[in-house]
Amino acid sequence: MNKNISVQCNDVERLAVFYACGELTPEERLAIEEHAATCAACAASLAREQQLIAAVVARQAPEPSATLVAQCRGDLGDALDDAAQHGWRQRMLAWLRPGAWFTVRPAWSAALLIILGVALGLTLPRWLENRETLSPEALNASAMVVRPESTLSGQDLRNVSSISFVPGAGADQSGVQVYYVGEESRVRTGTPDDSDVRRALLYVLQNNLQFDSGLRLDSLEALRSRSGDADVRGAFCFAARNDRNPGVRLKALEALRGFEQEAAVRKTFMDALLRDDNPGVRIEAINALRAMADRPALAGAADAELLKVLRDRMQNDSNSYVRLQSAAAVRQLGTRAQY
Repeated sequence: MNKNISVQCNDVERLAVFYACGELTPEERLAIEEHAATCAACAASLAREQQLIAAVVARQAPEPSATLVAQCRGDLGDALDDAAQHGWRQRMLAWLRPGAWFTVRPAWSAALLIILGVALGLTLPRWLENRETLSPEALNASAMVVRPESTLSGQDLRNVSSISFVPGAGADQSGVQVYYVGEESRVRTGTPDDSDVRRALLYVLQNNLQFDSGLRLDSLEALRSRSGDADVRGAFCFAARNDRNPGVRLKALEALRGFEQEAAVRKTFMDALLRDDNPGVRIEAINALRAMADRPALAGAADAELLKVLRDRMQNDSNSYVRLQSAAAVRQLGTRAQY
């Protein structure tokens, strides 16, 4: 029995939860354990508290992944940017409404109405007179409009609202549906090899200020099977460098894996490793560069700039994993290049 602290059954009942949580001093723990060794009821009480704490710890939700956190932060940034743009547009539309204009400029509004009245008075009778001289055949001919098969316009591209996937013969042949909103909603269906579908997907991916991150991710996913196309890889490099959402930047780097032998792709990985403020994106970049260093056929492409970036990250990166992998890549490349 601890001579410094005397513990009774009521003390054990009061302190049991603190004992289970490790909140007692060593002397208090020793006194309780000595008492519980001679008291079955107190020993059972301590065991129940420890089982309860263990059950609570086991049911705690796991920490969200870095990718999910980055995606959520990016979505919040998109929503804030969209709200700011909509507020500006609403103020402009309010200014352009006739009621607001007439209220602020009553004299100018009256003058404008007079000018419009005079113009209509001069031109409307002449137009009606000319129309009456047309034959019924001419009127019918003028009402018929022959339209060629349409292609996507710039307005169509700006009005893309959603992208969905249609299962095809295989993963490489899955179809894509691109929806447009405007005066009338439309849908264009095809594979990423279809010129209109491909053009829309590239436009969405390269205009991150016009479309939300979910739409950009869908576009990236649809184009991923065509990463062998140089234009598609160029769009991925652009997104990895410039997209405001770290989740999109991360997925763009993932889509570029396997093409590190290309100078532009390698430069994209280096820029992401050196400049991206998101640790998940930098981890993806160093993983790609580390894998390249492990392949002798590609390691020969290493140059002084790559080694400079790796040495900078092994010393200065805030993420310990990035520092360790950068150091490993420097050691691996050091056997094949001078630095």
